[in-house]
Amino acid sequence: MNSLPTPVPRVSAAQLPATRFHLSTLVVAIVASSTTFLTLGAALPAWTMFLGWVAHDTAGSTLREGVANLVSFLLGLGLGAGTGIAIGLLTPVVGDAATPLAVLGDVIVVLSLRNLRPINNPLANFLGHISFFASAQAPSASLLGMLAAAGIIGAAGAAMAGWLQSRVERRPV
Repeated sequence: MNSLPTPVPRVSAAQLPATRFHLSTLVVAIVASSTTFLTLGAALPAWTMFLGWVAHDTAGSTLREGVANLVSFLLGLGLGAGTGIAIGLLTPVVGDAATPLAVLGDVIVVLSLRNLRPINNPLANFLGHISFFASAQAPSASLLGMLAAAGIIGAAGAAMAGWLQSRVERRPV
């Protein structure tokens, strides 16, 4: 039995009265701004926060699905670091072929996870990879912790924004 509430179907933006449309937009913008302020205040990269935000919203609309998307993002972050390590180890042996070979193995792993519910979200996983590789730093526990923290803040912001937005959109007229 599912203990989480059934998601309420979202109303399309075109169906909202203008005032509710603008209020909904303002609510999400305020949450995004606040989440960015929190991220920067913690000396974390805002761009990774936004990748976590996007990862949260890549599939599904329930809290459980959002958490699964976040776990897929975090797994991708770790796999990205592993791919970075593999590239470093393979480069002295195979030269320029190291990156394509490491990516081949990585993509096989990521796409093989498609059957592993609930963390079967390749898009969120690859957003984690992007977070790691965009940092342009060598893999380390501190780097992964920093990127993970920013992604988690972003996913929490996305969850809060979605919840508040649905409250605004469902409010009786």
